[in-house]
Amino acid sequence: MSKFTKIFQQTFWQILGKVVTTLSTFIILGLVTRNYGKDGTGVFTLALTYLSMFYLVADFGFNAHVLRKVTGYRVQGTGYRVQKQWNKLLGTRLIWSGVLVVLAVGLLPFWPFSTPLFVKAVSFGSLAIIASSVFVTCNLIFQGKLRYDLSVLASALGTLAGLAVFVFLSAYKFSIPFLLLAHLISWTVIAAAALFLVRKFFQQIFPVFDLIYAKNLFKQSWPIAATLSLNVLYFRADAFMIAYFKSVSDVGIYNVAYSVFQSALVLPTFIMNAYYPLMLKTLHGLKWILLGLLGLSLLGTLITLIFSPFIIKILTGGGFAGSTESLQILSLGFPAYFLSSLLMWILIAKGKYKVMFLLYMSGLIFNLILNFIYIPQYSFLAASWTTVISEYFILALQVMVLWLKRK
Repeated sequence: MSKFTKIFQQTFWQILGKVVTTLSTFIILGLVTRNYGKDGTGVFTLALTYLSMFYLVADFGFNAHVLRKVTGYRVQGTGYRVQKQWNKLLGTRLIWSGVLVVLAVGLLPFWPFSTPLFVKAVSFGSLAIIASSVFVTCNLIFQGKLRYDLSVLASALGTLAGLAVFVFLSAYKFSIPFLLLAHLISWTVIAAAALFLVRKFFQQIFPVFDLIYAKNLFKQSWPIAATLSLNVLYFRADAFMIAYFKSVSDVGIYNVAYSVFQSALVLPTFIMNAYYPLMLKTLHGLKWILLGLLGLSLLGTLITLIFSPFIIKILTGGGFAGSTESLQILSLGFPAYFLSSLLMWILIAKGKYKVMFLLYMSGLIFNLILNFIYIPQYSFLAASWTTVISEYFILALQVMVLWLKRK
């Protein structure tokens, strides 16, 4: 099987899974906007945004680092050394995600945008951080063995289970915090299914708590973790700033647009998930990946600009006109997001962790300055423009660094 066939096949499985999760997300978002209004939508999406940041920190870049390591152990096999590495990784992730659950809930009283409803919602959904970290750990094996069909199967099962619970809760008008229980159930089913499917490759699955291994893993992976965290923070901090400077209603308007925008951003992520294990061996074919990502991004921008009013109308049922304008602005950033995804993983493959961290730290500072200046006056429209401008800024820095390293 050729390299591009493998990339296409694994990307296809991920897209198929994303179709299921995206449809579920849109159904849930549609029910929330219709039944709970802008304020309820703002609290619900803000709670999910808050938790998603801890999902990313739970990842801590371990997979990217460990995959580079086990590639030398012939990850395409089922060697004992790979299984041993994975069991230690699972143990490390369980402890780390447990710490993050305590941190996520413990920090709630100190955030200026916290409300009793928001605090309760996050508390109800916080254990999903552990389930998410288990699934991410299983994805190391699925990615290394190019078996994203198994990852998709696990996520689809959990998504459908969570959707069924959500429909029940919303039909009986449970309050917003209880809706996060459906989110927790979804992640729990996903994690359980993923662990079951990993047994196709390993005879024994159990977490190994190795303190020395954990210390070394954190020490070696922190630049990746910091970079990925900054990458999310610099274009998601805006939601919390809107809540602080403006209102939770404006957060709801912005997050509806961002949910649609974010659904499209998974495409370059899926392509790079499939390409990264191959990239670790050779950069052959890189030009075609770059051109493909650029073409898809331009097509995505054109489609979004034309169909945004229709998409938002179908999704919300009306009353979210600001979401349409916000989505159209955000779509202008597709080319930057698609290309920067490729360049980021090139830097990771080359082991340029600290350089990458400095790039995204610069992007975060740039983003926060613009948001602090313009969100108080222009609210979610300012956040939309700042998100786009910041990503082109990051892309320019990546190109400059790679060009200089080439010389």
